[in-house]
Amino acid sequence: MDDAVLAVSVLFIVMGVAGIFIPFSGISETMRPLAEFSGFMLALGVIMLPIGLFRGGLPQLSSGRTYVLTTLGIGLVSFVLVSAALQIGPFTKIEEVGAVGPTPFNVTIVILPGSFDPSATETYSPASVRVQAGYNSTVIWVNAETVNVAHTVTSDQGLFDSGLFGRDERWVFTFARAGIYPYHCTPHPWMVGTVTVFEGPMPAAAG
Repeated sequence: MDDAVLAVSVLFIVMGVAGIFIPFSGISETMRPLAEFSGFMLALGVIMLPIGLFRGGLPQLSSGRTYVLTTLGIGLVSFVLVSAALQIGPFTKIEEVGAVGPTPFNVTIVILPGSFDPSATETYSPASVRVQAGYNSTVIWVNAETVNVAHTVTSDQGLFDSGLFGRDERWVFTFARAGIYPYHCTPHPWMVGTVTVFEGPMPAAAG
């Protein structure tokens, strides 16, 4: 057994699992771009684990440290495999809410200048919209900031995420299913909005 290789493999597995599960658990959406790299680290750790265990012969679990490292490594690999089998965490099967193409009409939501300021009282305009699936359920978010600030349109339910888009840029998403879809901006969580999607004729507005 090679304790050094074993320790490095467990470290890679721990970092890989954390880098994959943290963004998909909603703790830190900003870590999502690192998920692919974390997957690489996890795979490398899994490959190194048996090398560390069996290099030089069968493992001798006489050392407490070696026993802990081995148990931790095997436990984390098992955790990932079970998560994949049960489709939880990053392996969750997400219901598709986006249509194949744009609808005949669309709705535009403007990210107002100064929305990056925590004291801003209005950020998305309009903050709440009602659309009809297949008719005007293509929604366009336009970043109208006057300074170079990027925003996201991120589903509170983990159903869609624009990623960062900067000043004068836009992001388009088409909703295909009825439902209520609250969203926020990841780096500026006080920015919140809602898209309500109906199927069939929309209910008449009250009043």
